[in-house]
Amino acid sequence: MAPMATAGRRGGTLPPTALPVAVACIAVAVCTVLALVDPEDRALWTPSCPFRAATGLDCPGCGGTRAVTALVRGDAGLAVSHNLLTVLLLPLLVWAWTGWLRVRAGRRATRPDVPTWAAWSLALGLPGFMLLRNLPWAPFSWLGSSAF
Repeated sequence: MAPMATAGRRGGTLPPTALPVAVACIAVAVCTVLALVDPEDRALWTPSCPFRAATGLDCPGCGGTRAVTALVRGDAGLAVSHNLLTVLLLPLLVWAWTGWLRVRAGRRATRPDVPTWAAWSLALGLPGFMLLRNLPWAPFSWLGSSAF
């Protein structure tokens, strides 16, 4: 019996940058959909947050989709009112993606180490942000996701 040919592998493997580029393409596609479709219209497609549905409280990600939608549409103030943490973390996410692409392209020998303080800041910051955004009095009440 003759050996089977591997489907889809005609001349080698994918370039090492294929995965970061695919992730970027998906992100651009999602941002395009958010620019065209209003996530405020729940009848269309946007799922509800299960944590908020169960508790009535905002999780750290509540309002993140609406914040990205507002940013894509050019309204930074509205984005901050939906989810400040999303707005603050997006540049960090772009920086991390750029580092990932550079490592995969061979421009950096190894991936950069995440500083210990950054890991701790994220580990303590997410629950801290969740706690603060659910406090019902000023100055913390503005951190909650604007009503939807």
